[in-house]
Amino acid sequence: MAIFFFGDPTPPPEGWIEGLSGNPAAPDDVVLRLLSVGAIDFYTRKEWSDRVAGAALNHADPKVRRNFAAYGGDQRFRLATDPDVQVRRSLAGCWERGRRLPEEVLEILADDPDDYVRWEVVSHSNVPMQSLIKLLSDPMPDIRAEARERIAETPAGPPGGWTPMTPEEADALVTSGDAAARERAAQNPLLSVDVVRRLTRAPESRVRLAASSHPALTENERAAIDVEIDPEIRYHLPQWTLLLPLDAVEVRRHATSAHVLIRRGLARRKDLPKDVKARFATDEDFAVRLLLAENSHDVPVELLLEIWREWAGLSQWQIKERIPHEGLRRFADDPHPRMRALALDDPQTPPELVDGLSRDEDPWVRWCALRDPRLSPQRVTELLEDDNPNLHRGAAADPRLPLPRLLESLEETRLAVAVARNPALPPHVMHELLDRAGVPGQLSLSS
Repeated sequence: MAIFFFGDPTPPPEGWIEGLSGNPAAPDDVVLRLLSVGAIDFYTRKEWSDRVAGAALNHADPKVRRNFAAYGGDQRFRLATDPDVQVRRSLAGCWERGRRLPEEVLEILADDPDDYVRWEVVSHSNVPMQSLIKLLSDPMPDIRAEARERIAETPAGPPGGWTPMTPEEADALVTSGDAAARERAAQNPLLSVDVVRRLTRAPESRVRLAASSHPALTENERAAIDVEIDPEIRYHLPQWTLLLPLDAVEVRRHATSAHVLIRRGLARRKDLPKDVKARFATDEDFAVRLLLAENSHDVPVELLLEIWREWAGLSQWQIKERIPHEGLRRFADDPHPRMRALALDDPQTPPELVDGLSRDEDPWVRWCALRDPRLSPQRVTELLEDDNPNLHRGAAADPRLPLPRLLESLEETRLAVAVARNPALPPHVMHELLDRAGVPGQLSLSS
């Protein structure tokens, strides 16, 4: 597994400024000095003092305000009306970093003149209904479509926004030249089976694919459709498998489908019968097993272990958290480095085994061991000489590093950034580094 910790080596004094800007223990007076040169990483803390927040909100450099909009505390909400569009975009897009905005802020941003800001707003999970209704008449077609879909998903509307079609409407649709409209219609579980069958013979593969997963078709009919599904490609899954109310009999029938997208879609449901979960846990398709593990909390531990070993996507950490920690030290000699690293999650793993894993041939396992509180300060110091940059920089940023060695490492180009980021660095040393770097002691802001 690749590790991304710090960038290229930066020599002092530039390295000290870069490192101090991301030091989570830097006091306010150090942060304010850094702000004078626009150097601070606001992601290091959840909340900031009023002094720092005020300086960031009124900073002359929009890059600083943009950084604060993305990662600052609750004070960042005041940037919803910032004159710089990039600042507002940064604030509106915080949902991509797992951070929600209050509804009152989303209401302000829903009126933003910038198309991108409004698009980001409609993607928030808690966007107010009144804002969604307003966005139904947005000048951007994609925003209008997303707002319609979000409204359809609410309990007040029909699942998926689906409604039955009259025979006349269905005939006009099938014979129209709008492939996108026919594709959307094929996803409607309320469409009559006769119309679906006609769509399975459409000249466009995307329409045939959408029709092939319709719940009204038999397995023999699906098998006869001219479609190809690459198991390595991530497809849009049929919405009905997740949103349509299904009884246990229907779920069991569809769970045995040869159509892999139907099984993938069903694996996301929270109401699967136990026998269906057991079937999906051993499904031949990895994505089915993955989606089951992501959405069900009573799956076999063996499945969680398999997913952790094979999957490096965003949900890997959520999967890892659900693996019971007791007994994981049995994986310390596993051939797979991801499994060896699991041994560090076992509270009964002794310090000598942690030390051994810090000497593992795989740098990611060594990096995981470095983060273990049971690793000795002596071993942390030794890892300063590791040939992997992420390891020796990680050791340099570790607060267990003895102070004399920490201060000595400040002068080394390969370690300067990491050492300046070390929270054990005394505040008076931080100020000395800023003095040597020529950073002014007073914050200069525009009026």
